[in-house]
Amino acid sequence: MKKSSIGFTLIEIMIAIAIVAILAAIAVPNYTTYITQSRRNEAQTNLLSIQAEYEQYFAQNNAYPTSNTLPGGGAIPSTTYYKYSSTTTTTTYTLTAQATGSQANDTQCATMTINNTGLESPSACWPQ
Repeated sequence: MKKSSIGFTLIEIMIAIAIVAILAAIAVPNYTTYITQSRRNEAQTNLLSIQAEYEQYFAQNNAYPTSNTLPGGGAIPSTTYYKYSSTTTTTTYTLTAQATGSQANDTQCATMTINNTGLESPSACWPQ
């Protein structure tokens, strides 16, 4: 009479673990890249939003608001992953997003800027 086995052998379990490890080795870097890019896109959207407020203020007052303030007078807010700032004169400005926290590992685009002429820097970080 043949004895039947129930369960998995050690070899079968090791093969399953190896497959899961290979999938994780592929998925985790892709996920990290995706998250970094989505946070970068959010920072660009925030810079463009602040730029629109500055331009509207300039159209009404013929001058830009003072550095690090929004046209309404409040400070430029920062997020968990980016610190926003501005450097202004009455006729020019430069808006900056500086990566903070875990986003600071984004060495390519750790600092992004846009100015009153629409010049975006570094250009590789901004969509064309």
